[in-house]
Amino acid sequence: MSLQTLCSDLADWQPESGSVELVVAIWMHLPQDLRAEVHRKAVSALKPGGTLILEAYTPRQLDLRPGGPPVVDLLIEPEMVALELKGLQFQLLKETRRWISEGHYHPGESAVVQAVGRKQPRKACQAT
Repeated sequence: MSLQTLCSDLADWQPESGSVELVVAIWMHLPQDLRAEVHRKAVSALKPGGTLILEAYTPRQLDLRPGGPPVVDLLIEPEMVALELKGLQFQLLKETRRWISEGHYHPGESAVVQAVGRKQPRKACQAT
């Protein structure tokens, strides 16, 4: 197995359809329009049977602090995850609160959405 990384502006990201086995989006807080487009491209980029893993803050994070963007437009609801990642079958899609400890300025209870989705293999055509 090999790992290829890419450093790119997500607004310019043009992945080849069916080119990757795994997409991981952790704390990828983008404006809603750009996020929806990046999510659509991520699903398209997955090979059949490929997996997408996501964790992001929900709007409830604004009441908890610390961590996450302080702007509601950059946060996401589980329902939006499901809509934006249309084409995946979710093994996990839930909102939860969990403790995050990422250094001095980022410890505390956090409101997050977690998702693990799999792109379904293409069905073979059957002759009639």
